[in-house]
Amino acid sequence: MTEDSFPDDSVASPRVRWRLPLRTGRAVRRIADGLKRLAAALAILLSCANPTPGEAMASAQVEELDVKAAFVLNFLRLVNWEAMPGEESTSTLPICTLGPSEFGSAVRSAAKGKAIGNRAVTFKGKADADSGQCRVLLVDSGQYDTARGLLPTLAHRPVLTIGNGAGFVQMGGMFELVVNDRKVQFDTNLPAVRASRLDVSARLLNLSRNLRKAGGDGE
Repeated sequence: MTEDSFPDDSVASPRVRWRLPLRTGRAVRRIADGLKRLAAALAILLSCANPTPGEAMASAQVEELDVKAAFVLNFLRLVNWEAMPGEESTSTLPICTLGPSEFGSAVRSAAKGKAIGNRAVTFKGKADADSGQCRVLLVDSGQYDTARGLLPTLAHRPVLTIGNGAGFVQMGGMFELVVNDRKVQFDTNLPAVRASRLDVSARLLNLSRNLRKAGGDGE
């Protein structure tokens, strides 16, 4: 092969140099676009995996209410409702509240479709001084001022009263759900339980935080 058979650099080389940057530029743009899409997807994933402090707090609050709702259902299971005179064949267990609350909503959700013994759990809405329609009264902490005037009227009635937060047993309620060391626990007003004449299982009373501390005497 002679020198004349080699490509003429003055013609071929400019064409090669023009095509290479064009193709490379397109490839670079495609890679950049792909990286942008990947970064956007990662940002979405990270936002889901790492919620903001507000979202984390809301999630923790929901989990706490779910645990408290489970406690309430267990309280109901540990009362012998059939032992109440005249209610041996009653088919429902009516629950009342003092108005809308996240606590009441959590219990309602947990109790949906559930039965306590042979009784279907029902919700009767807001309670008043004439609470013969209620067998359970749920009170959120924001409703304690209202409950303070109502509880004395229920002192000797077969109504299981449960409060969400400290201070409920001191005002005459039977059980209060509290959080201690990031665990849900409960305290009991033993005199109020006895005055109601409800047949509450000793198993439930023995789990009460304040009764355990007091050696079971409820004082």
